[in-house]
Amino acid sequence: MKLITILAASALFGCSDNSSDDNGTGITAQYYVAVGNSLTAGFQSNGLRSDWQMESYPALIAKQMGVDADFQMPLVDPPGIGGKVNGKITEPLTLDSTGKAIAATKYLAVDPATLLSNKALNRPYNDLAVPGCTTHDFIYASDSSTSQGNNGLFNIILRPGLEGGLSMMRQAILLQPTVLTMWIGNNDILGGITSGTVVEGTTVTPVAAYKQMMDLALDTLLRETQAHIFLANIPSIPTIPFVTTIPTWIFKPDFTPAVDTSTKFLTEESNVKYILLPALGYIQGSKMGVPAALGGSDVKIPGSLTLTEEEAATASDLVDGYNAYLKAKCDANPARLTLVDINALLEKLLKGEIAGLSGVFPLLDPEHSAFSLDGVHPNAKGYQQVANTYIDAINSAMGKNYPHVGG
Repeated sequence: MKLITILAASALFGCSDNSSDDNGTGITAQYYVAVGNSLTAGFQSNGLRSDWQMESYPALIAKQMGVDADFQMPLVDPPGIGGKVNGKITEPLTLDSTGKAIAATKYLAVDPATLLSNKALNRPYNDLAVPGCTTHDFIYASDSSTSQGNNGLFNIILRPGLEGGLSMMRQAILLQPTVLTMWIGNNDILGGITSGTVVEGTTVTPVAAYKQMMDLALDTLLRETQAHIFLANIPSIPTIPFVTTIPTWIFKPDFTPAVDTSTKFLTEESNVKYILLPALGYIQGSKMGVPAALGGSDVKIPGSLTLTEEEAATASDLVDGYNAYLKAKCDANPARLTLVDINALLEKLLKGEIAGLSGVFPLLDPEHSAFSLDGVHPNAKGYQQVANTYIDAINSAMGKNYPHVGG
């Protein structure tokens, strides 16, 4: 397995209940709009591609609502837009010819902007999610230069020339949705986790700062739209295979212990709680982390590929703080805000409590895993579960009877 790098993705208007109302903007109000980051964009296997976008939970929700004909997405033609390696854009991850290992990095041969198939749509997309988007980006970023991390996907999805350049929040307001699904805040913590360096105020956003930004975002949306907002919470650290796949003890290629669970990998950091998924390529390739006495290189796994007990605890405290805030915010305005407990869904997946699905890395359980090859983002089966969790919340809060995906 090669190194995985994670990306901290018809001009018909209108639909359903409010198709005749342009709210004075010249843009027909929309029934359903989705905002968020890669998880909302339909990202799979470290990439954005049209067939995966059609499996995203917003696309599935729109279909179950019966508004999918007018639900516009920034569809990306194959081979899709992947992450960055050595400063270059890659294609998404794929399996090799044996179906058992992740193929080597393949750089994208074209300008990623040319892959956007419906760039001429003359209003914002219904799915406005930008992979890598932070809470700050949601409010303020209208292009790569105004985003945290100079994220080029903002140019592709938000299209700075549209309406003079508007942030995701402002484009959602422009569409005046009746239903708005929102999943923001993951990247305020995930960036620190995937980099193996969790430092409040530097690689992760402190709870107080997150609350301040979310208050601004939600209060603005509540004031400037009539939407009922369905707000997903933040998953716990141990619910993603990116963190949990590699044990801290030395294992055989089939993931059974080489000696016993007390024989640990060599690591630069002490008190390591998690070894991150990208370390797997180095472990299997150069035998990094394995003592020479066991046939290894004696080279320690660097801190950028591990999380210590302290780092994991800091990230967990942030998740708890973000989620407590989201629950309190929704409890304070039940008429317009509804919490969608995606964290509970992923906890059930991790514990094997969802029939036919597992929360492990897909190469370890290809038939049942709900995750894609990057170990962070769901696959089609996982996104169906997310969509159904949202649908349950929408039906309960709005008195609807939208059917589950898959019956």
